[in-house]
Parts: sequence; C-alpha cells; structure tokens
Amino acid sequence: MQPVADLLREALRSGDEQGRTQIRSRHLPDHVVADLAQQTYEYALEHASEGSGDGWLICRETIAPWWIEAADLTDDEFRRLYMLRADVVTRLTDQGLAHRRHPRSNLLYVRRDSA
Repeated sequence: MQPVADLLREALRSGDEQGRTQIRSRHLPDHVVADLAQQTYEYALEHASEGSGDGWLICRETIAPWWIEAADLTDDEFRRLYMLRADVVTRLTDQGLAHRRHPRSNLLYVRRDSA
C-alpha cells in the first residue's frame, strides 16, 4: 500500500493528464481509490472515540487537514480533490464501515470491520 501522500499526488497527476479540474473516484484507477479508502478508514479508527452508544465510534478529526498535511497540498490542490474525499467516504459507507449522520457534518462515524 502506497503512502497517502503518494496516492493523492497520483490522483492530481491523473487529473492533470485528463484535463480535470475536479478529481473524482471515477477518474482514477480502482486500486488508488481502494487504498485511499483503506487508509482513511484506518485514520478514522485511530482518531475515533466512543460516544454514539450504538456501536459506532466518532472521529472528530477531519480528513481534509490530514490529507493537506500528509501530501503538503496547496489550497488549490485540495479543492481539486474535495469531491474525491466525499467519494472515499461514500465508498466506506457502502462497505458499512463509516457514515455521516448529516451530509454536511464533519463528524465521521466508523466501526470496526467485523470480517
């Protein structure tokens, strides 16, 4: 698995090659999105705490600052990846590993994979 910084830089390069201003998961190889989702899930678990009472852990740390710091992204670069971040959360939600109680919430609810 590549470091998150390498995956984000790969996403930006791919977007440049395709002439994309907004980079979405559908613009990237599946392995890049899968690795980003896995690492985002691990980050959320690492930064989560008890609190919801229904088996979900709450991650109050947001993904954006982590991605920005990890890959030393400029504001413009992160804006290009903003929807990719949402796609990663959607992928985790589809896998039953995470969800947001409200689409505009920064809180990410995660649970340990039972598999």
